[in-house]
Amino acid sequence: MFTEEWGALSLPDRRRIRRMVRIGRLPEDPGEARLAEAFADFQRTRLWWRMFWLWFVPGLLLALGVASTIHPIVIGIVLASGGQAILVRRNTTRIARQAAPA
Repeated sequence: MFTEEWGALSLPDRRRIRRMVRIGRLPEDPGEARLAEAFADFQRTRLWWRMFWLWFVPGLLLALGVASTIHPIVIGIVLASGGQAILVRRNTTRIARQAAPA
């Protein structure tokens, strides 16, 4: 089971696998690649992931509204953070789809 295998990993290994999934790459080791695919698939089942667009768009618009009252650089920071969130979602979905049977 994924949660048991994931819990048995050391903290640095879990961080490394999470980081690899977020950037859209599989680890070289086949065992770790399988865990990365399972991790990505597990993340896609989470409620916050399934409701991403429901909370992301209003949150981004709210953050842009607040940022526009502060400084133009803050607007850029908010947009960059939003772009990063979308890239992580895309990369994680891509890794999870690799795990799905063809």
